Amino acid sequence: MGSREKTLACVWIAGILFLLAILTDIRYLAIVAAVFDWLPLPTGWMRFGRVNRTLVLVHAAVTLVAYAFLVAWLLHPIWALKTLFITIWWSAVMVGVLMTT
Repeated sequence: MGSREKTLACVWIAGILFLLAILTDIRYLAIVAAVFDWLPLPTGWMRFGRVNRTLVLVHAAVTLVAYAFLVAWLLHPIWALKTLFITIWWSAVMVGVLMTT
């Protein structure tokens, strides 16, 4: 399996776990999902060659904003925070997809 497939598998697992965490309100599951979401970065799987640098920066910024809402939800379990997190995180995933196509 190549780097791109490993990255997609990790993001897929993270997405399923994030949705389960939000639907069932199990916050520690979101932490497990975050590990899968960030796993491609230290392993080097996210290096795909030539990509648009602007999209990489947008992807990183949107991801960090999403994780700010995740941390806020972990500290204060408010419905709006988890909704903002999953919405913004999904937007980051879509920018990541756009960046790799």
